[in-house]
Parts: sequence; C-alpha cells; structure tokens
Amino acid sequence: MVRQLFLVVSTPDAPPFRLAAPTYHTKMESPTLPMSMDRDSLHQLMGEIDTVLLDCDGVLWQGAQGMDVIPGARETVQRFHDLGKKVFFITNNSTKTQESYYEKCSTLGFHVEKDHILSAPFILAQYLKEIGFQKKVYVIGSPGLAEEMNKVGVRTTGVGPEKIEGSIYNAVNDGSLGLDTEVGAVAVGFDRDFNYDKMVRATSYLADPECLFLATNTDEKYKVVGTRYHLPAAGILVACIEQCSDRPARIMGKPSMNIFYMLQARHGVQPEKTLVIGDTLNTDIMFGNECGMWTILVLSGVSTLQDARQLSYTQDPRKQKQVPLFYLNSIGDIIKLLDEATNQVNEQEH
Repeated sequence: MVRQLFLVVSTPDAPPFRLAAPTYHTKMESPTLPMSMDRDSLHQLMGEIDTVLLDCDGVLWQGAQGMDVIPGARETVQRFHDLGKKVFFITNNSTKTQESYYEKCSTLGFHVEKDHILSAPFILAQYLKEIGFQKKVYVIGSPGLAEEMNKVGVRTTGVGPEKIEGSIYNAVNDGSLGLDTEVGAVAVGFDRDFNYDKMVRATSYLADPECLFLATNTDEKYKVVGTRYHLPAAGILVACIEQCSDRPARIMGKPSMNIFYMLQARHGVQPEKTLVIGDTLNTDIMFGNECGMWTILVLSGVSTLQDARQLSYTQDPRKQKQVPLFYLNSIGDIIKLLDEATNQVNEQEH
C-alpha cells in the first residue's frame, strides 16, 4: 500500500481546541483507485493503524429509523476493540445529541465510550464553549442541536414552527420583525419546520457582520434504502442561508477539519495511524483524505463504486480528495477478511 503525502498549509480559522495543523493529507492521483480491499491489504493495514473512525448511518446501521444494523457491523466493531484499536463514532447527523447516540448504540449492541461519539451538534456546541460565547443562538435545526448548546450554557431561540404575522416586507422595513437583540450567532442544521419566515429571520441576523454563522454539515441528501428516492438533508438548508445572506457558514461536521482538531487535541489521534470508514465520498472520504488518514468506502450507503471511479479520473483537486484508497461492499466484509487472515496464519504455523 502506497500513499503519496504532502504538507497541508495551516488555516487561520481553526477552532481554539486545535493543537496543531494536521501535517499531511492523501493526494489521490492514480486512476487505479479505489482498490478492492483484500485479506492481505487489510492485515497489513491493521498493523499500520491504532485508531478507527466510523461513520454511522449507512455504515453501521440503516433504515427509516436508523435501527437496522448492517450484518457484521457489531462483530467488526468488537474485533477492532479486541485488536486494541481506539474506536470513534463520527456522524454528521444534526438532529441527535451525544447522549441520545450513546443510548442508541447501547440499544443496538455497539460498545463505544460516550466521549468517543462525536456528532456535528456536539462539535458545534463545544466550539461555542471554547470561544466563550455569551450571546444567544438563533437555531434553524432540531431540538437536539439546541439541547447540545444548552448543555454547555449557550442560550438558544428559534426551534420549532415559526410564523411572521402580516407583511414580511413591512416587518423588515419598519423594524417589527421581532429580532432578538441578544442573538449573536445563527446555527443551521436539519429542520423539518424550515420555511420562508425562518429564512428571513436568519438572513436578517446575519446582516450584522459580527453575528457568527455556523452549520452542522453540508450533506445534501439521505438515501431511502430500497427505493430510487432520497430525502433533502441539512446541506440544502445551509446552502440556502449562505445564498440569502451572501456569507459562508463555518461548517462543524465532515469534511471540515473541526472534528479532527478535537480528536487531535483531546484524544491524541495521529492521522497517519487512523482509518476512516464511511459511505459518502464528499464528507467521510474527503475528511479522511484531507487529514492524511487511511480511507475505506463501504457501498452500503450513499455513494457508489461508479461515483468513486469517475472521481478518480477527474483533474479537479478537490474532487480527487474524495477518492478512497479502498472499498468494500459493507463493513461486515472486514470481519470475514480478518478471519481469513487469522486462519492463514494458523495454517502456516502448523
């Protein structure tokens, strides 16, 4: 296995819990990528890494309620533990708290420490805590997003249905829009109650250049398993507010480096010894490549092998960063390959 690495330039907008800029990221140039993971490659990879970052939806579980465990997922996670690997669950899901994810993992039979579960809302809340944010946050998002902020002492407003009475034009024009003068940030995630009225309020708050603009993630769709349909996701709402306000959001989830900064600062994660397993090229895989980690795409979720192969021929450097080093049909294939490698070693010894 060969990876060509080059230096990443430090960026000025890293969160305060950052220890240091990640030193490397993977440069994908070969059109032969991604490669099918085989027994020998996986055995060698296990000797290279000490940490595994696992996406959740589409990797560990799927289904309408996300309660259908992918075959072999529990056993694979346990095998990583047995091999002495540090295991983290990393999710862009913007609707649930760290606590609710921990309860879900316990219900589904996954062993993971609570502080090894990092979700986009948790990262966003921790960021506000680290910078000593004292104002209110206008939330376009779920109660879970607001709850994470409330847990660190940040006040929130805006969750739930919202309606501006009368003429919205007049409300903006005469100052009767009902803006909260204590709001100093807008946070955007997935919101089933999103409407034009919320769009107007968010845009109005963001007209103040001092108002922070944060977002959980840029995922654009969720696949409806077993159908040809997908559902719009948080990234669509983020893009909407960015266009309306003419401002870019600071993204907290993958592929932003913010999760890596926290992993590095709080858990000492080293990118060259870390494996990312995900189902989405422009979030999971791009995140791993940006950080200089090993990457495996599983085909049980959003992205397809055809998607990955098409990207491997692109001349666009940003799209090249979405190409995984390896691919597997599902995470359950890992336990099979590890068992094959163990059986081969046993046969050779006898």
